[in-house]
Amino acid sequence: MEPVTIPPTPITRLATTVLPLTDSTPSFTIQAINKSFKHQYANIYFVRLRHLKPCVEKEAIKRWKNVPGSPKLIPRVLDVIKGQICLIIGTVYMDMPLKPNVLEDVGRDHTIPAPPPREKIHSQEDRVMLEDESGRIRLIGKILEDTPLVTGVIVGVLGAETSSGDFEAIDLCFPGMAPQDDDGMDIDDFPGTSTDSDSGARDGYIAFVSGLDVGSSPRSEAQTQVLVEYLSGACGGLDDQRFASQISRLVVLGNSLAPLGPTGGAVEEGKEKEDRKSRRHGDDNTSFSPHPIRNLSAHLHDLSQSVAIHVLPGESDPSGSILPQQALPRAMFGHASSFASFSCETNPTYIRLAAGTHGSDGQIHSSRTGRIRTILATSGQPLNDMSKYVPTVPTTGLKLAEATLRWRHIAPTAPDTLWCHPFFTIDPFIIAETPDIYAIGCQPRFATRLVTEGKYRSRVILVPSFAETGILVLVCLKSLDVRIVNILAHSP
Repeated sequence: MEPVTIPPTPITRLATTVLPLTDSTPSFTIQAINKSFKHQYANIYFVRLRHLKPCVEKEAIKRWKNVPGSPKLIPRVLDVIKGQICLIIGTVYMDMPLKPNVLEDVGRDHTIPAPPPREKIHSQEDRVMLEDESGRIRLIGKILEDTPLVTGVIVGVLGAETSSGDFEAIDLCFPGMAPQDDDGMDIDDFPGTSTDSDSGARDGYIAFVSGLDVGSSPRSEAQTQVLVEYLSGACGGLDDQRFASQISRLVVLGNSLAPLGPTGGAVEEGKEKEDRKSRRHGDDNTSFSPHPIRNLSAHLHDLSQSVAIHVLPGESDPSGSILPQQALPRAMFGHASSFASFSCETNPTYIRLAAGTHGSDGQIHSSRTGRIRTILATSGQPLNDMSKYVPTVPTTGLKLAEATLRWRHIAPTAPDTLWCHPFFTIDPFIIAETPDIYAIGCQPRFATRLVTEGKYRSRVILVPSFAETGILVLVCLKSLDVRIVNILAHSP
């Protein structure tokens, strides 16, 4: 037998510290002042246009300053002059025949089951409209066929009104990527965070996973167990353990629990009759089992002892269905909730990280001081909804995710086709600061791209379901490079 290799010094996990949020990276927790449901959703569109219109105007002047004729900005879309090239700014509205219509739902025959939701609401009959406080005008032009657009995007349009009353677009302009905090050292100086004699300077990683679907099948349960052992450094050789020690945090991007079925699985006839008699206060034992939550809590408890965890709710998790989804109750995770390293986050959420740990003086201490990293994480509902507006080819999920950075908005289709809270004075989904890492969970497949615009750059990653693909995504805090780890368990 080969002797067990023992490192000369103990392997220690790299540390990162969560910093307080800022005005540019606000919390998505719904405060008491915004909990009212008496407001109209139109306020969100007014706030969005008022906030992003100056950004579009600034970019448009820079983009079209050399256009012949010096086109002028028309303050209201209904004030355009026929045949005169001008610039208008407004909110995109997609008039789509296949879009769900609440009036049709109310008027349909309820004795007939409703048709299943469409995977796509895009069709050749779609019309692109631009609106502001004054009214709405239809956009036409070939540029619209080459540029993916969804309802709720704030855009500047260069063109002229035709004799038919439509506005023929020549070019489009978006707000562009939001400013990015450049405090601290250059990106190449961001430490992993410490220097160990066994490995030298080590790069720090943040791990992202989504779609654990605990309770869906024995196969997914086995994969989750291996994932816990890998991140804890309890499996593999010395090199695997060293690399696992470089992972300072795990972000779980929704769908941690498998969705509940109508019956909760097959039940024996005798057992079903017994459970039917024992139902109390709507507690149906045939359709509910606490085991998935217990199993998830046990996994998170094991992980929390060695790595910091951030859990976001997803579409299948026991949380509200409207965005922003509020944090899951810590109490449901049992002993894992007793660890300070365990955090329940909203969906979406911002996470600001710095290398090192807080000292007694409240300052960050490490072997070197590095740049702060900002993470914007979602469980994927906004991107999934936007994908319904565009054809799959050539517009991919990655292109749409990149577009949201240039639109400066996480969820432009809310509240049109994506449920969200009726905010009155704010639109929390506006991107005021470009995140260093933009992670989107519960996607069909893995994809990533480093999006750059001038001096700003952001690493966009689409994280697929772990239960289906076994993919764990790792992002280096220093270089923003991405690595994936495949953890697959074969069904017996």
